[in-house]
Amino acid sequence: MNKVGNSTYAVLIYPRTSLDIGPSVAPPFALLTVAAPLYNKGKKVKIIDQRVDPNWISNLKEALKENPVCCGISTMTGRQIGFGIEIAKIIREETGRKIPIVWGGVHPTLVPEQTLRSPYADIVCVGEGDETFPELVDALENKKSLEGVKGIGFIKENEYVFTGARPFINIEETLPTPWDLIDVESYINPDLYLKESKRALDIGQTSRGCPYRCAFCYNPIVHKSRWRAMSVEKTLKMIISDVKRFKLDGIWLRDDEFFLDVDRTAKICQGILDAGLNIAWYTSGASVRDILRSSDEQLELLKRSGVNVLRFGAESGSDRVLKFINKSQTVKEILEVNRRCRKVGLKPVYSLMFGFPTETFAEINETIDLLFQLKKDNPDASFAQFAQFTAFPGTVLYDMAMNMGLKPPAKLEDWAEWLSNESDPKGERVPWLNKKERRWVGNILYLGNFSFVGADMASAVKNMPFGSLINFFVGIFSKYFTWRLKRKSYRFTPEMQPFILAFKTYMYFLNHRGK
Repeated sequence: MNKVGNSTYAVLIYPRTSLDIGPSVAPPFALLTVAAPLYNKGKKVKIIDQRVDPNWISNLKEALKENPVCCGISTMTGRQIGFGIEIAKIIREETGRKIPIVWGGVHPTLVPEQTLRSPYADIVCVGEGDETFPELVDALENKKSLEGVKGIGFIKENEYVFTGARPFINIEETLPTPWDLIDVESYINPDLYLKESKRALDIGQTSRGCPYRCAFCYNPIVHKSRWRAMSVEKTLKMIISDVKRFKLDGIWLRDDEFFLDVDRTAKICQGILDAGLNIAWYTSGASVRDILRSSDEQLELLKRSGVNVLRFGAESGSDRVLKFINKSQTVKEILEVNRRCRKVGLKPVYSLMFGFPTETFAEINETIDLLFQLKKDNPDASFAQFAQFTAFPGTVLYDMAMNMGLKPPAKLEDWAEWLSNESDPKGERVPWLNKKERRWVGNILYLGNFSFVGADMASAVKNMPFGSLINFFVGIFSKYFTWRLKRKSYRFTPEMQPFILAFKTYMYFLNHRGK
C-alpha cells in the first residue's frame, strides 16, 4: 500500500443509479481512475459509494471535517443525477461554498454549462478525468488559475468558461486500479451471467471507446468514435494480478467494444489459458460483425479461455430501423451470430430498444418476432434489457428528436427523470408518439423485462430483502407475460399494473435505505 498523508486531500462520491441490485453493482471506476494519480503520489483520497455504504452520510460528514481541497461527484444521465444532487446538498449544508463541488462523468461532459448553472456545481470535468482531475486539484490547492487546466468548465462573472478539450490519454500509461481505496469485497458476488462463479468482479476496462457511430449512443461524442486498447501484455498483467489478489473465479471487463481486434482477443485468451487461470469471464459489449469476422477456431479459443457469454446490442428486428439508427448490422447477421453462438456453445445476451422516431408498430412487431426467433434458434439466448429509446444530448437522434417536438430538461435536476428503462406516459421523451402509442410501448417494455430480464434478475435478488417472494412471483407470472408478448397482446394490460407498482415501490425502498 502507498504511504498516504494524514488529512483527506479529495473526497469522491459515487451516487446510486436506481438499479443497484446485487451483482449489477460494479466498483466505481469513474472515481478510481481519477483517484489513481493522486493515490500514486501519496495523497489521501476518500471514496464514498452511496450504492454500498449504508453509513454514507456520516462518512461524508466526517470526511468534510478534514477540509478536503474539493469534492467530486460522477454521474450518468438519469436517476443518478438526483442522488448526486442529494449528496451535493449535504456538502453545501456542511461547508457552504468553502469546498468546491466538481461534477464529472458522461452527463456533465454532454451538458457542461447547464450542469454548472445548478447551485450544486462549481466546476465540471469534460471528457476523461485521469489527467484533468489531478491537475484541477493541484490548481485549487495552490490557488492557481483554473484557466490553465485543460478539460474543465466553470462560471466566471456569470459567463461559462471552457478551458478547451484535453487530448485523449494514452491508455497504455494508465495506472493500476487503486483497490485499497474501496472495500473490494462489497463488489465481489455471484455474477448474473456467470452462473457457476461465486467470486466474480468487474475489474475495469482494457480499452476505451468504440469505432461505430450508433445514432443513439454517447460514444461518438465522448470518444469521437475512436477505439484505444491496452496492449496484450498490459491487459494480461491486469487480469492475472486481480484474479490472484482477490481469488476470483469470474471477471467482467467493461469495455464498450472488446472484440474489434480479433487477433488481440485471441492472444488475450491464450494468455489466460497459459497463466492457468480457471475463470469464467465476459465483457460489456460485442459487435455482431466482429464476432462474425472471427473464425470458429477463434470462438472456440474464446470459450476455452472461460468466456461463455457474449453481449450484443441487437436493438431492432427491422432492417430499416437498424439503418436509420446507424447500427452496423442487419437482421440476417443478428440471426447468424445467434446460430454461431449456439454452434460453439456461447450464450448470447441481447438488448432491444423500442420507440425510435419514425418507427412504426409494424416494425416494433418485427423486433418482437426477432426476439422469439432468437430464442427458437438458440434456447440459451437471453435478454439483458428492453429499453425505450431516450434521446441523449449531442447524439444524432437528439437533434432529430428536437425537430420532432422534444423539449429537453431546462435544469440539471430534471434530467433525473430522463430514463430509458421506464415508460413515458406524458410524452416528455417520445413526443412523436400519441398517448395510446406511448402506453403500448410502455407495456412492451414491462412485458419484456418481466418476462426475460426479470427471470435473470430474480436470482440476483434472492439474498436481498423480500428476495424469496420476488423469485416466487417471477416464477409464476414470467411465463404468462412471455405468452402475452409473443402474441403481441400489449395494447391492454390492466393485470400488469400491480406488478409495475410493486417493482417501482421495491426499487424506491432499495434506493432510500440508509437515508
